[in-house]
Formats: sequence, structure tokens, C-alpha cells
Amino acid sequence: MTLSHTPELLASGPARTLTQIEEDYLFDLYGYRIIRGVLAPEQLAAINAYADLHDTPNRKPGDWLGNVEVHTYGSQDGLNFQNIIEGGSVFEKLIDSPAWIEQVQRYIVQGDHHLRIDECFLNLRNRGGFIPVHSGGATVRATGTFRWHTGQWSLGQINILMAITDIGPGDGPTTLAPGSHHSSMHHPNADWAANVGGHQAIAMQEMHLHAGDALMFTDAICHGSMPRTNPGQRRVLIYRYTPHLVASRLNFVPSEELMARLTPTQRQIVQPVAPRLRPGRILKSDTFPHDPIGG
Repeated sequence: MTLSHTPELLASGPARTLTQIEEDYLFDLYGYRIIRGVLAPEQLAAINAYADLHDTPNRKPGDWLGNVEVHTYGSQDGLNFQNIIEGGSVFEKLIDSPAWIEQVQRYIVQGDHHLRIDECFLNLRNRGGFIPVHSGGATVRATGTFRWHTGQWSLGQINILMAITDIGPGDGPTTLAPGSHHSSMHHPNADWAANVGGHQAIAMQEMHLHAGDALMFTDAICHGSMPRTNPGQRRVLIYRYTPHLVASRLNFVPSEELMARLTPTQRQIVQPVAPRLRPGRILKSDTFPHDPIGG
């Protein structure tokens, strides 16, 4: 596993390992970094096998595969296999992957904060699909927090986007507007309802990844994706981390079977605050209002 930045971020001269303060500066300045080779070939094979098995012609949002929910945010973003940590051991082990977990903790965990997985899903997207440009520093929300103050970091969310297939030109790459997490102006094209893709928006840069690489970025940065024009399917795995004080996006309750298999560290990330119930009380999901986004 190696950290990598686009060439223009580094001074000219012989390649070298950046110091921690240099890595911090670049992450603060640009809002993202690329981590090469986070997934081994056998992990990629297992994830692709899961996708091949479950991406059937009649698969649709609202289906459940055990404790994994099939979901979409809109008509063009493909299918999301949400709560994917319930999909098998290959996904469980990534909860606290050494490839990124210390970096994520560095920027999120301060004081009494703990990490929480806000959302984790496998996304499969065919030709034509894309995510509209959204977010940016002017968007006010907890997950968009990005601060360095009195010697401490305070970030509301960090996304780890893993490429399961090669993602280059025409493959529907993620696009970012570097530095936009610090902007006090809304991106002119960042309006989810306007359905503007990265190919139609100013200042967006394509993030090209090899299968097994990861893009680590603050959710505060303005981001989206290009439409896929090449044949085939774009496959990415996304784990979003937040401070435990931020409620998870879709509020999946981990299964007892999953919790029994996880390590203590993983259990704390998956469920940092356990439900507090009087003796004998159980949760009944049909008593809670349904989230229109979650299904």
C-alpha cells in the first residue's frame, strides 16, 4: 500500500516518501488523496464474485439479500448493495483495514470521539450512469465539517472509494473539484436536482484508479462522477466514516451474527452506541417511520 498524489502536487526532483506534515498539508489543501493497492487480488476476486452472483437481470431496489439491501439514489447511479458488511467476510475485514484506518482516525477521532461507519455499499453502474455534482465547502451539514483548530482535526466524514474494476477515461470516474471543501461559494453546477454530471461542471478533475486502489476524500469536497461511455460495468466499494456522534445515514441495525464475528475494534466502529433498552424490550422495525431514501 502506498500513498500517491497526482504529479502536480509534488515538487520536482527524486521520488521520496512524504512526511506526515506534508501529507496533512496536501490533504488539507486538496481534500483528497489516492492510496494505491489497498485490495489484494484475492479480495478483488471475492468482491467481483459477489457482484457476479447477485447482479441478476431482475435485481431491483428494495430487494434484500440477507441483511444487504439493494438500493438506488436515483435513476442513473446504478445499484447499491447497502450494508455490504453483512455480505461476507471480505467486506467485514475492510471495516478497519490497515490500509486507511489510521489515516481516517487521525482526521476524525479527537477527544472522546469514536469512528462510526455512516454508510457502506457496493455500487454497480452500467453505461450512461453517473452521480450529479454536489457538496462543497458552502454546504452546511455535519458531514461537511472540515477544520484544523488548536492543533486538532475535526472532519465530519471521510469516504474511502475502492475501485473494484479499472476506472480510467470513459469508465465513469469519480470527479472532484480539488480544494472546494474550503470554498465559501457554492459550486455553480452543484445542484443534485439539476442532475449535472462531472462532464458538464467546471473545475472537476477525473480520478483514475486501478482495480484495488482507493480514493480517500472528505465528503465536504464538491464531487460527482462522469457518465460511463465504455462497454462494461463500473464497480466501486464505498465505506464512509464519521464521528460516532453523527447518526448513520440509513440506520441499519447490525445482525447478531455479524457482531459475533467481528473483533472488538470492528464492533465499536459498526455500533459505537448500542441501543439502550429496558430489560425485556426488543426493537420492532415496523414501529419506525420509513425513510424514503432508504426504501
